[in-house]
Amino acid sequence: MASVPNIAGLTNRNLFRIGFQEPYKEVAVRDETTTNIRSFIFSPKGTYVAYRTDKKAEILKCADWSVAALIEGNYKEMFFSPLDNYFIVWEMFAMTKENPQGKPNLHVFKSSDGSKVGSFVQKNQIGWEPKWSADEKLFAILVNNRVLIYEDVKLDHYTHSIQAEKLQAFSISPSLAPAYYISIFTLGKAGQPSFWRVFKFPNFDLTQSVVSRSSFQADKATFHWNRRGTNVFVLTQTDVDKTGGSYYGKQSLSYGDVKGNGGNMTFSKEGPIHAISWNPGNWNEWVAVYGHAPAKATIFNAKCEPLFEFGTGAWNAIYFPPEGNLVLLGGFGNIATGHISVWDVRGYKKLGECSAPDTTSLAWDPRGECFLTATTYPRLTVGNGYKIWHYTGALMHKRTCEDKENLLSISWQPGNYPKSDLSKSVPKSIEVTPKATAAYRPPGARNKPSTFTFHEHEKPHKPGQVEATPSKQAIKQKEKREARKARKAEERGDAAPTITPTTPTTPKAPFVSTGDPEKDKKIKNLNKKLSDIEKLKQQKASGKQLELNQLAKIENEAALLQELAQLKL
Repeated sequence: MASVPNIAGLTNRNLFRIGFQEPYKEVAVRDETTTNIRSFIFSPKGTYVAYRTDKKAEILKCADWSVAALIEGNYKEMFFSPLDNYFIVWEMFAMTKENPQGKPNLHVFKSSDGSKVGSFVQKNQIGWEPKWSADEKLFAILVNNRVLIYEDVKLDHYTHSIQAEKLQAFSISPSLAPAYYISIFTLGKAGQPSFWRVFKFPNFDLTQSVVSRSSFQADKATFHWNRRGTNVFVLTQTDVDKTGGSYYGKQSLSYGDVKGNGGNMTFSKEGPIHAISWNPGNWNEWVAVYGHAPAKATIFNAKCEPLFEFGTGAWNAIYFPPEGNLVLLGGFGNIATGHISVWDVRGYKKLGECSAPDTTSLAWDPRGECFLTATTYPRLTVGNGYKIWHYTGALMHKRTCEDKENLLSISWQPGNYPKSDLSKSVPKSIEVTPKATAAYRPPGARNKPSTFTFHEHEKPHKPGQVEATPSKQAIKQKEKREARKARKAEERGDAAPTITPTTPTTPKAPFVSTGDPEKDKKIKNLNKKLSDIEKLKQQKASGKQLELNQLAKIENEAALLQELAQLKL
């Protein structure tokens, strides 16, 4: 393998590669004579790169960019197995006069020579991808509410299966033999909860699950395993948030481990969960970006204990380099600024920041020294191009597409490469970062301290650490809140001089077990929610103005009581 990683990119004119060294010259791998190249992909280890057109898929060796295999067909999706040994493609399922039942449309080939290993019928494009174990010993595919598991790439017959009604998704942990773990998500019927479970291969009876968690508010789920495959987070989401709190549906995050422990994750700030990511270099660390704008970012350990608070910022994405010594927090999509912050996760120190507006894709250099941002078509039709940044935020290279040229995708070649001088020295930026434009202020307010703030930002700190001296703005805001409270208290006192007696709280009834551990867990969870609602009702009665989401919780009390009554039957 080369001493420096390559970058490959695809435009509407050609497929090109760049050796990562100045002057960053683009070399065409396939020019305009190869028409309609739709996409390309590197294998996980960086041995191969494959591209597809409307007529074929071609696998190239990255060592010399020669052709390893040519596979004819109009394929729509493709990917490589974890160790680069196999190449999987999917084409649209179709029934013809010659094949009224349809023919197999998912195929597995050897990457080295393109020989076919197996074929399957997979009608769905969403969730079509088979899953491999990290050592490629297990191959699994979801078909008709069943996960079929094949061993040792013998794809003519499956050896085990997991069957469950409304089985929607599954995942294989990255752990090695013999400790394979498989997680599944099943959608609940009307009035019944959805479940996610973890099984240890080959024990797949529902009563043999290592972890089992249920939720009445889950229409889909995504699994996030740590590097060792010992801990998993499951992000569940509803299609519609009935409380009106989110346009994208209500989210919840639960966790489990292979020892049977599990629970629900709660964050210190209300709002959506924008992103979560395990550290690829440390199985015991993960980062989450969550909460209403400005979002908050925190690094936790596997027990969900916070290790460091990055504060708040315009973030909605997390990117780790393969080594896991750094973390990049970015804000893209509906966050127009494209703000990027890079942190050292060992010393919790900010190393650099920059701004890359209109970014549609971002990827780290395999060495963790640089990262690449790009604006691609068809997500954005103007301003296509890419930039290479040093991890400190210095811009090293910039390429803007010419007229009538569109950048479709771009990525680094994976692999292990020796560190370069960039890991120690900071290069000179080719552009000077412009000063942020100050907000307009009328002439009478200029040269005077501002009393307005759009958001109260939280500074980076360790958990439990309190800021020694709050800012002047925070003090003023606090004084205003206290003055409002005092004013309202006076108004209530004038209107009704008699003191309203505090509503006596009913003593909490002792918990009585139903004998079913799953029911007991649900009952305890519902009792906690009802207790929180009781506190909110008391706050409302005392005159405190509640937030919309808190009022929605109070309105949901009747439904929770009904659910609790059904569980106690």
